[in-house]
Amino acid sequence: MLKIPAISVEYLKIPISGASDLVTFPVEMAVVPDGQDPDSDDWKTAEWSTAGEAMVLIGPGTTLPLTKGITYVAWARLTLAPETPVLASGKVHIT
Repeated sequence: MLKIPAISVEYLKIPISGASDLVTFPVEMAVVPDGQDPDSDDWKTAEWSTAGEAMVLIGPGTTLPLTKGITYVAWARLTLAPETPVLASGKVHIT
């Protein structure tokens, strides 16, 4: 389980494997408490890293300020018309 301090501002990354052109498609990420599925309001526009990872900035002052003491699950959603795959990633505990 990944542990991140609540005061840290950093990119949370999800490795995505598949065709090499995946990075040309829109990607979103959601970070929700463990045991919950993302709602429509939870999805945030994400970016692609040069290593083919979906990434979103988390921490104070971002659109995803996470709460100390809570364990979250990161999710990625790609728009690959007609498909919209949703992928759950690992857990993140905010310390």
